[in-house]
Amino acid sequence: MKYGWRLLFIPLWAFCVAGAALVAFFVYGWYAWEAFALAAVIGTVIGVPAGIWNTKKVRRDDGSWHPTK
Repeated sequence: MKYGWRLLFIPLWAFCVAGAALVAFFVYGWYAWEAFALAAVIGTVIGVPAGIWNTKKVRRDDGSWHPTK
């Protein structure tokens, strides 16, 4: 299960960050399609590295995980 955690954490981070950005845009009254596009870009730019970092952290902190699995 080499990519199992990445398949979970990367979309989770990306969607959460994009959703938070979209909520912030809505709070400020920006309801255009550009808000959705910018939120997707922000979610991708911040969420993908954060998901990869989180995957590595989980593997590093898990004592029973072995890279040969």
